Amino acid sequence: MNPKSRVVAIVGAVVLVVAVVFGIALLATSGGDDDGDAAGSNGEPASTVESASTDAGGDQSGETRTVDVIGDPLPPFEEGTDPAVGTPAPVLEGEAYDGSEITIGGPTDGPTMVVFLAHWCPHCNAEIPELIALEQSGDLPDDLNVIAVATAVDPTRPNYPPSAWLDEKGWPWPAMADDDQSTAMVASGGTSFPYTMILDADGNVLARKTGESSADESLAWIQQALA
Repeated sequence: MNPKSRVVAIVGAVVLVVAVVFGIALLATSGGDDDGDAAGSNGEPASTVESASTDAGGDQSGETRTVDVIGDPLPPFEEGTDPAVGTPAPVLEGEAYDGSEITIGGPTDGPTMVVFLAHWCPHCNAEIPELIALEQSGDLPDDLNVIAVATAVDPTRPNYPPSAWLDEKGWPWPAMADDDQSTAMVASGGTSFPYTMILDADGNVLARKTGESSADESLAWIQQALA
């Protein structure tokens, strides 16, 4: 090798070593950002995952809200003899659409009828005016508390958002927003819509049913459950 070639080779080797050292140093200093991005465990930046998990039910619109369940869930409802009757329903702690706290279950000042409704369900849409008719006629027992749980929320289906849907239907009683996993519905043993259960003043199940009913049919069912 002549002197000129030897100089070129030495310079090239030095450049290569410097490049490798610089690359290792750059990788080491960027490790903190990679750890932060991985904090969400799903490949999203940690800040994005955190904001989604702290929002109500993970739904950025607020149409679903966090629901806490205290106690054992009820068995899924089936027609026939209901094993849940006489057992305590789980206490559901959640929110109304205005942000106020709502608790379903546990000791109350009277029996409670809980109506689980899905905004896209045609039978739910038919059920609501029948229940309202009972309220307007004064046929409901004076001590009966009535509350809705808006569940199975789906922004791609009709009548979304459920908060506006309930207002438009004229729902006159309180309404709890279920979370995006329908936790309240599942914990209460709901299997189809509408799903209704009546609890006594101690929070025990008196009756459960599914399906659309006329005002007269609902009244007869309520009276039998409370008898």
